[in-house]
Amino acid sequence: MTSSSRTRIYLKKTCPYCLKLRIFLTEAGIAGNFDFTVFVDGDETHQATRARMQAAGQEPSFPAAEIDGALVTGSDELIARFARDAGVDPTGLPLLTYYSEGVFRRHVEMHRELRELKSR
Repeated sequence: MTSSSRTRIYLKKTCPYCLKLRIFLTEAGIAGNFDFTVFVDGDETHQATRARMQAAGQEPSFPAAEIDGALVTGSDELIARFARDAGVDPTGLPLLTYYSEGVFRRHVEMHRELRELKSR
């Protein structure tokens, strides 16, 4: 794979969905096939990527992968796509399973609870 054909992945530094994708790519042994742009909330890269998504009619979301000139989002969708392309079964990756069923699941539940509390 040449550097010009490598998929660029945009990861927000504190995003649990981005971490989930990064865990998958690393544990599957395919992280070296990608170029990563890691940014912090509100920096120039974040603002430019959000603006690009909005201009394309997309709701800004991360992680995002640049595939065929478009930004594709959704950690589960990206994991499924990259797993299929690499012939990897994500359910057989113990760290990804541990993160997905433990820390990540609890984070999502807490985020949902916080939104509900704020809406009262």
